[in-house]
Amino acid sequence: MKKSPPNWLTVFTDEVTQSIHAHDVMSPLGCHFHREGEVWEITIFAARTEIVGGPQDGRTTHSRFDVDIKPILDQFSEVSALYWQAQSLGSRDELGPHVAIEGIHKGRQIWLRVTSTAPRRFGPGRRAMVNLERIEELW
Repeated sequence: MKKSPPNWLTVFTDEVTQSIHAHDVMSPLGCHFHREGEVWEITIFAARTEIVGGPQDGRTTHSRFDVDIKPILDQFSEVSALYWQAQSLGSRDELGPHVAIEGIHKGRQIWLRVTSTAPRRFGPGRRAMVNLERIEELW
């Protein structure tokens, strides 16, 4: 059964995504959340785009974007950690390169990650239908 996010989490992630600025046509943004004890783990990512047709058929691409960290930090009343993981830590590292912020948001402990690419378990969020010159949103 798919969990619906609590309202506060939807508002929080909407605020965070306002700080993600695309350099091309941004693919859909995804959010995975999980509560582990008192900590809310929240991961935000841009979906992959699958190319359909043409010489690149079957290839997947990633959106290019910047993340403005300052407005995200302003969402926290307290920040205990801020770091950037520059490379994947190995084959078991599903998140790969990402920015992470740990802190308190409206009394809740948050571990926020914004990844440079979508975690492997999530399929493409859109398809670029090259021969039809059309983009199809999948989620």
